[in-house]
Amino acid sequence: MTTIRICLFFLLILIFPFPAVAVAPPAASRPTPLQFDLQFTDDLDYHLLHKAIQESLNYLRQRPETTEFPLGPLSCSADDLIRSLVFFDHLIKSRPSSKLLTLEINTFFDIYQAAGIPNVSPPGNMLVTGYYQPIFQGSLIRKAPFLYPLYAIPGNLVLRRNHNGFSVQPGRFQAGHFTPYWTRKEIESRGYAKGSELVWLKDPFDAYLLHIQGSGLIRLQDGSLRGIHYAMKNGRPYRSIGKYMVNTGKITLKKAGIDTIRQYLVDHPAELHEILYTNQSFIFFQWTQGHDAIGNLGRPLTAGRSIAVDQHCFPAGGLAFLQSRKPAVSRKNEKHWIPLTRFVLAQDTGSAILGPGRVDLFRGTGRRAGQEAGKMKEPGALYFLLLKKKFL
Repeated sequence: MTTIRICLFFLLILIFPFPAVAVAPPAASRPTPLQFDLQFTDDLDYHLLHKAIQESLNYLRQRPETTEFPLGPLSCSADDLIRSLVFFDHLIKSRPSSKLLTLEINTFFDIYQAAGIPNVSPPGNMLVTGYYQPIFQGSLIRKAPFLYPLYAIPGNLVLRRNHNGFSVQPGRFQAGHFTPYWTRKEIESRGYAKGSELVWLKDPFDAYLLHIQGSGLIRLQDGSLRGIHYAMKNGRPYRSIGKYMVNTGKITLKKAGIDTIRQYLVDHPAELHEILYTNQSFIFFQWTQGHDAIGNLGRPLTAGRSIAVDQHCFPAGGLAFLQSRKPAVSRKNEKHWIPLTRFVLAQDTGSAILGPGRVDLFRGTGRRAGQEAGKMKEPGALYFLLLKKKFL
């Protein structure tokens, strides 16, 4: 099998800014292929895979064919990605066996393995987590118990294009000078976004979770359901409150998770601001049409098939194969682990999903999806599929 490990230079990504979705890195030929044995077995139904592929195609077909996307230190064009997706979609229409599909992929595709977490053995090892679209009760006006707002983009936030000509930097003007926008603590404690409230929630941690998940559904007081989605962020660095709580001894690493954090905040309300303000990053929202979770490509996400990755490292809309593990419960109610192996599409990003060693799997909408997402924090590997040049 033709497999190439992508050697990603994450240090460069930390130093030099890149655009949010597509970049044009220096042209590079594909390195000499390595032989690697990989069995392609998918643990889900192909119906949702077809849907996810179509959403990637809808996005890519709106881009110029020559648009370049990063593939580690290499690049591929929108046309390369489109042809790869169309070809693969045709392959799986006949529902081939794992053995036959592996043979066909070996014949027609080059396989690029993500480099994974730097300086971690084995090479290519990634941290695989999950995320979801929550549903919370809310009100369009501030009245008890709905006291915690989500904000639209405030009028005092401006964008400045960076020197590379592609990406933009959020900020504000002060005395005629462009300066970084305020932190989470400054926005919430000093009211710098006052007047831009979209909706009010019951619980401050619910509001914070929407900042992490990026989108959600709001059940309003008249019973209607409205979608809300990421619109812009303040440009400040993301810091994990879970990591902060572990490092300060508030919770243990073994028990770290959404439910544990929520319960700690309930039990220690005086520490709420200290903990939440650790994360300087702040998200602004907008209402959406429909109830689908929307990724950063502007397309609906597909449960179990859409992933969030760092699109400075990997191609937006690209097809990949994910290997990890997931929890299962036996008939005797005993928890054990089974393989998670499936084809996925890179259709989203996340503030915490940085570098070549992180992948976040979208689990769906609602409480059950949230429980499944909360259980995912496992090692894994990610392989991107691209048609061999002779078939493009």
